[in-house]
Amino acid sequence: MVSYVEEGNVLALNGSNYSFTPHYIGVPVLLNKAAKTNDTVTSVVDPSLVSQYNQIYQEKNPSIPLGAFLVSHNGAFAVEKGSAQAKDSIYVLLDDGSQLKDSTTYLVPVTLAAKKGSQLKYSVFFFKVFVTKGDLKAKMYDVSTIDGTQANRLGSGAIDVTYDVVPESVNLRTTLTTLFPAHDVSVKATLLTQDELNDAITNEFFPGIPMPDNTAALSKDLVYVPAKSLLSGDYLTLHFPNKANLQTFQWYVMGVKIVTYTASEYGVPPVANDSCRAYIRFFLSN
Repeated sequence: MVSYVEEGNVLALNGSNYSFTPHYIGVPVLLNKAAKTNDTVTSVVDPSLVSQYNQIYQEKNPSIPLGAFLVSHNGAFAVEKGSAQAKDSIYVLLDDGSQLKDSTTYLVPVTLAAKKGSQLKYSVFFFKVFVTKGDLKAKMYDVSTIDGTQANRLGSGAIDVTYDVVPESVNLRTTLTTLFPAHDVSVKATLLTQDELNDAITNEFFPGIPMPDNTAALSKDLVYVPAKSLLSGDYLTLHFPNKANLQTFQWYVMGVKIVTYTASEYGVPPVANDSCRAYIRFFLSN
């Protein structure tokens, strides 16, 4: 009887829950002596043993719903003749965490048996899995700079960058709040409206006026974040087709924000704060 600690995550995206096991320890399946013939050790999760464990060790581990956890390698571990250890190690996988509680440790008992009678060193493993739950969101990560300009993160969470010229283009990169191993996801953006820019100028104490409509455009407003990655693989791209209409010695403020891409079930919504925004400001001296 042994106990090992793992970590499980449940992420909600557009009404669906996705369960992952990002951190686990593979434990060897051992025999007391070498197998006399090729054998297979089978294993299953046994939720009924949680209460017995609690009684013996005076713990208060919560019960686990049937089907919440699975055993690795479909619960089958081959042992070759003459070997005292299975080829694969054993661990548990979080399969359906929809009924589990956030920030809670679950005891997952696993029972083992050899099909052809090999004597197991351990017939029960107890895994403790710490489960966290949350929503998958997207936010701005960085913005391209030129000639030594720097992008800053404001107290509101938004990215802010200032230029003294209007570049041909500005690239913006997005990031997720956490890794999402299940699938590539999409992040969409749009320009801030004149009303949103006026509010930003007031709230952030920016000098200047909103950049006039039609001065800037997002030539690329949809990017993709590969599975198991935080950062988008490509960039949102901002162009300024009518920059010649801007006046010198004037501050201009424009911005980009992330919005939910509704054309895919894997479109990631923005975080609820201004971390989903980037403000791009210009002061043209000549």
